[in-house]
Amino acid sequence: MNAESHSSSALLVQLLLGPVRKGTALDRHNFLVGDYVVTLTAPHQPRMPNGVECTVCVPVGSRISIGRGKIVVGHDVLEPGPGWEPVPSVGHFEIMPPGPPPMASWLSSWVSDASQSADAMLSGYVAGLVLLHGMRKRAEAIALRAAGGSPQLSGTLLRHASRGEVPEPVHELLVAGDSAPLLAFAEVGMLWLRGLVSAGFPLDPAKQPLSRGPRTLASQLR
Repeated sequence: MNAESHSSSALLVQLLLGPVRKGTALDRHNFLVGDYVVTLTAPHQPRMPNGVECTVCVPVGSRISIGRGKIVVGHDVLEPGPGWEPVPSVGHFEIMPPGPPPMASWLSSWVSDASQSADAMLSGYVAGLVLLHGMRKRAEAIALRAAGGSPQLSGTLLRHASRGEVPEPVHELLVAGDSAPLLAFAEVGMLWLRGLVSAGFPLDPAKQPLSRGPRTLASQLR
């Protein structure tokens, strides 16, 4: 079968088109190849920079391989669909220009804390360095330092973030100024947003409320 789409990131495409490599199931939607995690996302769910959009799941203990233009999961043979660009359009600068210089006061604690929360905030921060300020080398250095102590999926997403490659809900924020998809993104959307804000993303609390209650964006990001 053909996938609905796949990330066109070089990190994933190299695996898809390279020699066949065996994978190991992590859960129903993720499998590990070396130190890289491939995510299988259901159609109409947010696409990922390390992802393939399809209806296939990853049963624990199933035979998994990737390479030579296909992914094999058990008895399912999955061929890539149309490419999806994981880097947001540069047009986002016209809608929401980058804000002040990055705020690095919490950076050391985020790098040393290998929790999901810290990794998500760090991914947002690293992506913001690239997308909002063009600081690719600085982003790569931070991601390299942090990825070694992070869970495999977090490490993979950090590597993508350091290339400006981000989950689809981040595109909606940067391209259209819509924070709702990111805030609804799993359990980490707010954390990604906090990282982006720390990297200098300008959000006006009066125009970007994050809840139906009286709290503003500024109070919720503290």
